[in-house]
This record gives sequence, structure tokens and C-alpha cells, in this order.
Amino acid sequence: MRLFLCSHFAEVGSFLKGEVAGKNVVFVPTASINESYKGYVDSARKQWQKMNANIAEVEISTAPIDAIHKAFESADVIYFTGGNTFFLIDQLKKTGVDELIKKHLDDGKLYVGESGGAIVCAKELSYIKPMDEVPEDFSQKDYSGLNLIDFYVVPHYLCPPFEKCSQQILDEYPNLNICALNNSQAILVENGEKRKLNV
Repeated sequence: MRLFLCSHFAEVGSFLKGEVAGKNVVFVPTASINESYKGYVDSARKQWQKMNANIAEVEISTAPIDAIHKAFESADVIYFTGGNTFFLIDQLKKTGVDELIKKHLDDGKLYVGESGGAIVCAKELSYIKPMDEVPEDFSQKDYSGLNLIDFYVVPHYLCPPFEKCSQQILDEYPNLNICALNNSQAILVENGEKRKLNV
């Protein structure tokens, strides 16, 4: 299983340049759709294009399930933008895309997650509440995540406007296996081993 997790894809995506040129990327902006600021989605889109990847955009909360399956089937890379972690995991579970992701990762595809798209990979997500608000219509019975990794990403560590809330998470959860990433860092997970990358 291979994962590339980061805070700000536009800043660190170039690490993947050699690997993704000419490849098909399913680009999922779902976490961002209710956010007031979405600039990072456009900058990520431009970064993928700059690396000559072929993007197929799929918004999983509204797309027909067969269209989602088709997009995932034809993709080499699965990419989730940032946004609200709890909205994203709710939609992943409602649509069954959580299990679809696992199937495709088992087939050797690369998962790329930015901010909320990285956070959801953890086993449990309540730790991120100081940074992300739980939507009023959240429909899951708990805050379980995708359980793809054995650590907990805290993105935008000490970066504006998340300086206070990112540090608060580290202070409140001293016994959690936290991986704090600033906007110039990423973590590559391969075969259970993780490696931090710095721009």
C-alpha cells in the first residue's frame, strides 16, 4: 500500500513528478465543497496539470455510483483534496467509496491525500476537532476513519491560520502517534514504512 500525505499539495506535489506524468488521476474535491475558501483546490489542479497528469474530477457526494466506480477503475492515482475531514468521511462511508479506496490500494494504486484527505486515513478522527468542525448533518455513529495508517496526521502545523489549533491538538493528545506536517512537508508510506519529505 502506497500513500503520499501532505498539507498543501501545490507546494510538495513535485515529489511525484516522475511517477505521475501521463498517468490518470481521479481528483476528488468533495471535502472542499462546503468550504468558504477553495483556492487550494485550484492550485492542486494546476499542480497535477503541470506534472502532465490526466485528471478526471469526481465529486462523490453527487456523482452516480457507477460513474465513481468507472473513474476509480481507470485511475492510476487516487487524490483527495483538503476541506472538512468529517464531511469527507461521512460521504465516503455513505457511498461505499471507503471500501472502494481500499480495494484499489490493494491493487497497487497510489493514494494522495492533502490536509483533510490525509487526516481521513487514520483509524479515528476525533483528534482533529480543534481544526475541523463536525457538520450538523454528520450521519455516522462514530468518528472512525479509513484505518489505512497507524499514525495521525496534523496538517498545516504552525502555519497560518492554523497555528493555535494545530499546536492545541499536539498538547491535548500527547500519547497519540501524531505526524505533524507543515505546508512544505509530506509523508510517503510504502509497505508500512513511512518517510518524511521536506521541500
